[in-house]
Amino acid sequence: MSSLVIRSGTLVCMDAAGTVARGDVLVRDGRIAALGPDAAASAPTADEIDASGCFVLPGFVHGHLHLCQTLFRGLAEQADLLTWLRARIWPLEAAHTEASMGASARLGLLELLASGVTTINDMGTVRHTEALGATLEASGIRAIFGKALMDQGVGVPEGLRERAAQALSGALGVADRFHGAGGGRLSVSLAPRFILSCSEGLWNDVAAASRERGLVVHTHLAESPAEAREIETAVATSAARYFAKRDVLSPRFVGAHGVWLEDAELGDLARAGAALVHCPGSNLKLGSGFARVAEWRRAGVRCGLGSDGAACNNRLDAFHEMSLAAGLSRALAGVGSAGESTGVGGKGARAAGAPLTDRDVLALATCDGARALGLGDVTGSLEVGKQADVIVVDASASHQAPNAELDPYATLVHATRPTDVRATLVAGRVLYRAGTWITLDPERVVAEARAEARGLVRRAELSR
Repeated sequence: MSSLVIRSGTLVCMDAAGTVARGDVLVRDGRIAALGPDAAASAPTADEIDASGCFVLPGFVHGHLHLCQTLFRGLAEQADLLTWLRARIWPLEAAHTEASMGASARLGLLELLASGVTTINDMGTVRHTEALGATLEASGIRAIFGKALMDQGVGVPEGLRERAAQALSGALGVADRFHGAGGGRLSVSLAPRFILSCSEGLWNDVAAASRERGLVVHTHLAESPAEAREIETAVATSAARYFAKRDVLSPRFVGAHGVWLEDAELGDLARAGAALVHCPGSNLKLGSGFARVAEWRRAGVRCGLGSDGAACNNRLDAFHEMSLAAGLSRALAGVGSAGESTGVGGKGARAAGAPLTDRDVLALATCDGARALGLGDVTGSLEVGKQADVIVVDASASHQAPNAELDPYATLVHATRPTDVRATLVAGRVLYRAGTWITLDPERVVAEARAEARGLVRRAELSR
């Protein structure tokens, strides 16, 4: 049996007991075998990672991501959501080849692994999902991913539009190939993009396939006011109510954004056991509004944290998202009334109430985020028997001094940077350590990304 010891760190376990303690982590055959001061006693010859002066915690769970958009970083600036999609993002996605898809995913993974992300939930795009799956499998990361489904919509290029039956068949073919691949690290989702790009028949088929195959449904939900208005015109109701009437909501449903949900809609999501993912950086950059995440939690909705794609955020940085989530929650807690004029929540929404604590925010990125994706029994906390998805984070930097260990949650959420990550392990395998990637060559990845980005922009024929 292979063994590894992470020695002498401050363990921030993110377990139900809120354990924070000095000690070791013993990893055996990809799982956490022991925790605490005597954890390494049964493996005296194991390989070691010295975690002195470091926090040791579960790896970050990125609950909503578009790796296909990493090559688009900086190409779609200063736009609202629907303009951004129709004028830039969809034409660029339609211009992807297998080679550019792989290059885009590898560039994103380079950033994610070095910043402590061990699990992602990626939406993919309509084409070349197999190339994405192969890249994820080779990288060693834990991932849920899917083929984006689009069979209608204003501004959807021909290269992204498919017949409903063809779209679903292709998605299930990806599941046949990759669900459970990588020793169980990979899972495949159904990823209908959002209401405006999917017909009623496709939504009905997605709900049925999710029930039959147990697949996650990953989509966008209540992201911006303009989107909500177009949805109301198209289907005479809101997105959440549309989903509730068609049995799309379930414990397998993961909705990204949820900025403009009303209290009654949160109740529908909670009763269905559905989950929401907060993407504060994307919501701010696209001007979409401020999600009431503390209210999500109080309503009983499972919640996670994500960055969205590099095209609408420009960074895939869990520390950045945590800091934004904490700050926005504090600001919203001081809002006396809610409504469209303030960008807070949906019609009929209450004030946000008590803010998220720093531990709440770290939970969004770890244990709660794992539960939101249906992976709470697998990852998200340091507990014996769970997969060893573990990160080691330096706590000795000047920007964390002088009281880093006095409140580890505050230090990790507000003061820590991606460059403080010393090691990233997935299923006990070291994928990043001290500036070295094990499964990726950074110089080659960046050079390939630059070359593929140039070709992609030419194919998309975008005007400046």
